[in-house]
Amino acid sequence: MNRLFFACLVVLVAAAATEAAEWVTIEADADAYVRYYEEWESEPQYADDNYGGEPLMYVLYNFYQWGVDIEIAYMHFDFSGLGDYDGQYLIGAQLVLHAEHGGAGWQRFLAVAEAWDEMTITFNNQPSWGGQLALFEMYEGYNYVDLDVGPIAPWVDAPETAYGILIWDTEQVMENDPSAKIHTRETDFAPELWLTFSGPAVQEASWGEIKASFE
Repeated sequence: MNRLFFACLVVLVAAAATEAAEWVTIEADADAYVRYYEEWESEPQYADDNYGGEPLMYVLYNFYQWGVDIEIAYMHFDFSGLGDYDGQYLIGAQLVLHAEHGGAGWQRFLAVAEAWDEMTITFNNQPSWGGQLALFEMYEGYNYVDLDVGPIAPWVDAPETAYGILIWDTEQVMENDPSAKIHTRETDFAPELWLTFSGPAVQEASWGEIKASFE
């Protein structure tokens, strides 16, 4: 076989291996929203109520003339099944949400910094927040939110630190409806996290077959 041709083939295969990617989908295993509502000169409402197990999560920040209404969505994804992957090779992360309503303003997507439970989380006991993952305006239907992989990559190597993602409004909503109504895992439109990893496209066994075919 022509050695120059074989050398070129090696380079091409190596380049293809470097550029190859693998995709992993993780479906939310917990989701909920929390709410705080207060009219001036009255007691706050809903701050101790739990909304885990509901078919929709709401996102809202509304500062009324007579009070305030805040709703924050939480979701958790189990990274424990990614033992074959290395966080340093994570090159893409996309959150896929199906909204029943949207288009009322931008939402901020943040990492959750502490553990929480779907059936006990409330506004008053909600976990602390971590760094920002995205700024995105959701609309009715499917929404594909590109996330910053920097804070997510460590979750691949240490799944116990993957506490989840939260969504809250960045600005006043000039309407009574939430800025987003998101379907939960209790429906056919569960939130999903799409992860993209770089990796070799040609395994050792298949490389041997390619090499043998030119000998």
